[in-house]
Amino acid sequence: MVSENFSVDENEVNKIVETMKKKYREEGIVIDEVNTSLKEMRGIITEETYAKIDIETQEDVEEFGSSITRQIGTIYLKTKNIVKPIQNYFKNFPITQELGFYLYSANMQYSANQYLALATTAGIIIGIISFIIGIITGIIIGNILLIPIIPIVFGFFGLVVSILLILKIPKNKAIQRGNACSLELPFALRHMATELKSGIGLYKALQAIAANDYGALSEEFSRTIKEIEEGADTNVALKHLSLRTQSRPLKTTINHILRAMRIGGNLSEIMNDIAKDVTSDLKNKINAFSQTMNFFAVVFIFLGIILPVAILILGAIRNSPISSAGQDLFKAIPLTIDVLLIIYFIFMPIVFIGMNYFIHKTQPQI
Repeated sequence: MVSENFSVDENEVNKIVETMKKKYREEGIVIDEVNTSLKEMRGIITEETYAKIDIETQEDVEEFGSSITRQIGTIYLKTKNIVKPIQNYFKNFPITQELGFYLYSANMQYSANQYLALATTAGIIIGIISFIIGIITGIIIGNILLIPIIPIVFGFFGLVVSILLILKIPKNKAIQRGNACSLELPFALRHMATELKSGIGLYKALQAIAANDYGALSEEFSRTIKEIEEGADTNVALKHLSLRTQSRPLKTTINHILRAMRIGGNLSEIMNDIAKDVTSDLKNKINAFSQTMNFFAVVFIFLGIILPVAILILGAIRNSPISSAGQDLFKAIPLTIDVLLIIYFIFMPIVFIGMNYFIHKTQPQI
């Protein structure tokens, strides 16, 4: 629910939201369904990526930044009658309902409808390629019963899985953008504290952060400055920043700033305190990661060194021309040449990939 501190009439907000939601649903726009009215207002009214609701002409395609995206957009225009039913089907998926929000959060310059159209077209292309691979696989297998089934299975899963993975990209990019903001936040907060302590107002301090090289954080502050310059209240613009970012420390920072603006307080000291808290949190994450790696090193030594060597030794004994007594002793060990090939060329690579993925997911974003 919208706070009274922003001087927004709740009933009027709800009326505008419901009216525009009804209008946009009639036009087939996928609207990000979020929890609060303020989020809905942001997603429907203030989000600039809804300026173009769909890919209608070649001019719309030319506005896309990537050449691959432009090519996919051109294919979509030529095959729109085929793609549209599949696109409408995926609109009902839960992942699509929040697509607009994550596009906005990741600062990706597409409307939800545009992105869904591109994802569906790319999925169909991948599905066709998978279908062809399925035909080749069926021919290689040589089973008459499987030849018509394998291409259909490959094509279907290629279509569905690729579309779902592409639809996940905005969320992943939004999270990465939030992590990038968190990394730069302590330095930006100390910069803001210095600016505020020298007597500069909050708006000028925000401009200073936007003008400096703090990566994604500077871009987010630039979006906030743009909203303020277009007439939005500073409180509302900052609240929008808090809602769209995936950075938990930045959300906390904005909430502290809004509270200080509402009830009073020394913003410079607050900025320094928050910077210390964020830095301390990063240090704690690093310490926890180092402790995890100490245990992981033991697991790695066993799985990556001891186990392969032990399997190699037992396999060599199992397959060596030793005495009949030795053969009776080791022939029960299922380490034939074929099994060893499976272990070293399939199982062990999967283990190493899994361990690398675990390290990648657990390491702190610093």
